[in-house]
Amino acid sequence: MKRRTCGSNGSIRMAIFIRTAPTSPLPRRAGAGLAWAAVMLVSATPALGWEPADLRRLKNTISCSDCDLTGANLVRTDLRASSLTGADLTGATLSYSSFIGADLSGADLGRADLSGANLFYADLSGADLSGADLTGANLAGARLSGAVLTGTDLSGANLFRADLTDARMQGADLGSASLASADLTGADLTGADVDRALLVEATLCGTTLPDGTVADEEC
Repeated sequence: MKRRTCGSNGSIRMAIFIRTAPTSPLPRRAGAGLAWAAVMLVSATPALGWEPADLRRLKNTISCSDCDLTGANLVRTDLRASSLTGADLTGATLSYSSFIGADLSGADLGRADLSGANLFYADLSGADLSGADLTGANLAGARLSGAVLTGTDLSGANLFRADLTDARMQGADLGSASLASADLTGADLTGADVDRALLVEATLCGTTLPDGTVADEEC
């Protein structure tokens, strides 16, 4: 594998991959109210074990640490600055939702649908995202240290300046993803697909590359 860590025009190329948070023509409160109404309607009958009381708690306080939201439908939901530490969101539908600045550290997001979600500067350290769908998600500046991303689909995702230290990324799909200026110190990318991934200025110190070799030139 060719080492791709730097480039003289890195700042120009990186800018192409920065995605802004989606905007809405509705005022924030009105838009959030409509989104939550849709969530409560779609999730009226729990089919996969989530707790209705926990969903109400999340709606009312934007905080639900250690909650059981397994399989919950939270598509296009405004969860900016929410606290979901240690929450169980296994198999949840979270596509196109906003988690800007949210705390999801230690959360279980295995097989969750986070496609198109905005996780700008979210804390996902120690979270389990194995098998999750993060295609096209915005993870710029996100903290993913120690996160489990085995078999995760991150194709087309924006991981600009993301902290991926010691992340387990075996078999992850990083095709066309931006990892510009990301910190991959100690990360394991064994078997990962990095086709057309942008690694300009990425830190590869003790990083296990897709072919199993360990990069140490950035240490």
